[in-house]
Amino acid sequence: MNKFKYYLVIVIVLISYNCIKAKKEGSNELVESKAELFRPWQEGYLDIHHINTGRGDATFMVLPDGTTLLFDAGDLDKDKFEHKYAPLKASPPKPSDSLTAAQYIALYIKDVMTKGEKPEIDYVLISHFHEDHYGSFVDLEKLVPMKKVIDRNYPDYNFPLDLKKYLSSDSLFQDYQKFISKKDLSVEALIVGSNAQLVLLRQPEKFKNFSIRNVKSNGTIWTGNAEETFDYFSDEDMTDYYKGKYNENPLSLAIKISYGNFDYFTGGDNTGLQGFGLPQWFDVETPMAKAVGNVEVTTLDHHGNRDATNEYFVKTLDPKVVVQQSWCSDHPGQEVYQRLIYKDENAQGRDIFATNMHDETLVTYGPWFKDNYKSMHGHILIRVYPNGDTYDVYVLNDDTTTLTVKEKFGPYKSK
Repeated sequence: MNKFKYYLVIVIVLISYNCIKAKKEGSNELVESKAELFRPWQEGYLDIHHINTGRGDATFMVLPDGTTLLFDAGDLDKDKFEHKYAPLKASPPKPSDSLTAAQYIALYIKDVMTKGEKPEIDYVLISHFHEDHYGSFVDLEKLVPMKKVIDRNYPDYNFPLDLKKYLSSDSLFQDYQKFISKKDLSVEALIVGSNAQLVLLRQPEKFKNFSIRNVKSNGTIWTGNAEETFDYFSDEDMTDYYKGKYNENPLSLAIKISYGNFDYFTGGDNTGLQGFGLPQWFDVETPMAKAVGNVEVTTLDHHGNRDATNEYFVKTLDPKVVVQQSWCSDHPGQEVYQRLIYKDENAQGRDIFATNMHDETLVTYGPWFKDNYKSMHGHILIRVYPNGDTYDVYVLNDDTTTLTVKEKFGPYKSK
């Protein structure tokens, strides 16, 4: 019996040690339990939730005073995509196909709001008109009230051509047009260069070191100086190159969020590829990067596809943490990964977090590919603490409607 008690004590000590064990800054901190519940936002926190529905991008933010912002809410048709682009694979719906993307995003938002707070979205930003970025907005509005919608071309929808006519057979875009015509909904176009369009609505006087800068929309880009902007390309530049057609991706919105020393960039499906017969204006990342400068965290433009995240963009933003919102088996491009992990004397090592990673991708790229990934599956929460001096990265379980912590990384220091 005494021997049994001795071994029992040893087991308890080992378990306790492993539960409190933590690694140094920027590395994996073991959580107390695999089922640790997510701890809600508190005043002063900036929470940036990259929600993995498996069907496209959706980023829900709770700003320091409780103002809320949703950047994209996609809903990709998996079967349609795989039929059209076989043998590419799309991610399975999360947490299962029993919930639509809109239903899951609504549940997620209600889960992360402080108890007693009415779930609602103060600002909704639509980066561009592709289904994996705005496919669930119409249904989502029925579940969570929205106050203001901001897109790239309201009210005319005429850049780079007449979208209402060009997309007349696109049911998603037509449903969106009906949606924004509601009398009780405020709709605007993003004002490039402004830091006064997206502002704190509850207690702005308490968080004067917080701001959101509108970096880009359509072919207009912020210069980095005050509210100055310039037109990088015209509607004719695009329609001439595409022979009467156009490309939504380089038209995407982009914003920079700053909280003290902490900076975050996100830019939808903006492109950055150079050469290969492409026009110079196809690389919108280089002029954006010049304006944005260094950041702590960035999402990958265009999910990490090969036509984005160019060398200048990576070097100039020089993020410590990279969020890859991916859903396809060709996300990311192998050369994009190489640019991210390359480290010269001026660059820092990067921690990369993906919402999804396909087995086919790992088989193609080899076992070394995952070495710089801290996580390859799950919701990714960037939690910035009061004044923006430090932040953590949480990976949350996406296999259930109950938010639990899989892993926690940090603390990271803002530069």
